[in-house]
Amino acid sequence: MVLWIVPITGFAFLALNEIANPRGALLGKVLWKGDRRGVALTFDDGPNPLYTPRIFEILDRFQARATFFVIGRYLKEHGNLAVEASKQGHLIGNHSYSHLRTMNFFSAKKLRQEVLNCQNEVEKWVGYKPRFYRQPAGFRNPNIFGILKDLGMTMVGWQVRAFDTQRREPLAISRRILKKAEPGGIILLHDGSDSIQNQERTATLKALPEILQAFKDRGLEFLTLDELLGMSKEVK
Repeated sequence: MVLWIVPITGFAFLALNEIANPRGALLGKVLWKGDRRGVALTFDDGPNPLYTPRIFEILDRFQARATFFVIGRYLKEHGNLAVEASKQGHLIGNHSYSHLRTMNFFSAKKLRQEVLNCQNEVEKWVGYKPRFYRQPAGFRNPNIFGILKDLGMTMVGWQVRAFDTQRREPLAISRRILKKAEPGGIILLHDGSDSIQNQERTATLKALPEILQAFKDRGLEFLTLDELLGMSKEVK
């Protein structure tokens, strides 16, 4: 019985790494850091009509640019926010069309369609198909790497996340980011949610100015992902 424990444990660890490790996988590359002159702020699960515009205002106050990983279906009603983000110099990334937590179990065909549907929706509003993709909740179906390679896209993870979908204390959010963030890191925050029940982002709004000021005090620039990673923002 003991002889089976090691290979089973090893397989479980390997499977978990492939599914959820935000910094890498054996089946494909996951980018989570880049140019050390700055950091890349990324916001997931929008656009949200209540919180995204307020995040724009805070970023503008600090002359900071960010990358927004949008859910394609939200652009149907709030595509104007993607347009505004682009006008202000922010970048738009692909966060799937539906943002279903069950995507890790999709067939390759269905998963590809999720990516393409979001690509097409983003292009309608901002005029380009994003290069950068982030899988919902960070979980990855192993098929996703082949799909992204075929589409000329790149998987993006993060160096540190705030867990601001669960935390309700601004200080806890800012402290976690500022304690763990490193030059060149990709920072994960949220301006929206995949459900109405979990869309409260007031704590993120309150934490953001402290985060931005601290990074400025450290002499770090706020870079969009194409700048941080030295890659084109769009799929040609």
